[in-house]
Amino acid sequence: MAVYEPEAVPLREIAYQRLREDILSCRLPPGHRITERQIAAETKLGISAIREALTRLDHEGLVHTQPRRGYQVKPMTLKGVDDLFTFWELLGPETVRRGITGVAREQLERAVAGFEQFVQQATTDMPGPELTQVWLAVSEDAFAVLVNATDNPYIVNAYRAVAGELRRVLSLLNDSVLIFSVSPQYVAGWSEAVGRRDGERAAELTREYIRQSHSRVLRTLARWPSVTSTEIVPLQQSATRPV
Repeated sequence: MAVYEPEAVPLREIAYQRLREDILSCRLPPGHRITERQIAAETKLGISAIREALTRLDHEGLVHTQPRRGYQVKPMTLKGVDDLFTFWELLGPETVRRGITGVAREQLERAVAGFEQFVQQATTDMPGPELTQVWLAVSEDAFAVLVNATDNPYIVNAYRAVAGELRRVLSLLNDSVLIFSVSPQYVAGWSEAVGRRDGERAAELTREYIRQSHSRVLRTLARWPSVTSTEIVPLQQSATRPV
């Protein structure tokens, strides 16, 4: 009997996933400049694989090509963050409202359990940055289920772009404050609405939460000494810049 082995993942896909994750987690921070040779040397994946990955990321808008200078990770501005949350206030609640009626019961239960687990961990001594990553994982998993349940490719594509930018914003704030703090009361209300498949109530709670997060994010970023009228610079970078 023939033995079938799984196909090896192409190097270009490995390079793409690694670079995308580094950008979304802000290990490659907004505005950071990189070159193909630099990344190839660091990852040992080869120039060709890195070039294809960066071209793909350029098409997605996560990096910008700079002729004869390499690439720049997409910068972040206060207006850009404001625009992002304004759009998310429209997309997020509508995704919940539409998706909640079509998602499987066991998937809903897993989503609720994830939020309840987060609330429990939030009462421990877990460091803020780690708690932030837990929240990201929980919320992204829940929304991925709801997005797919809408069965609407436009919503799916829009969510993918928004989710990536939201992760960049929250990762950038990782060491400053847990912006997306969630109360037990909010989780209880959301869980109850989900359990009843009450899309309108769940959407209402989601909208209010996004609005509060929108306000907190902008207030926090506006206080950063590294924020200018054109670009948000990570605090750790600005601290090392000459005055």
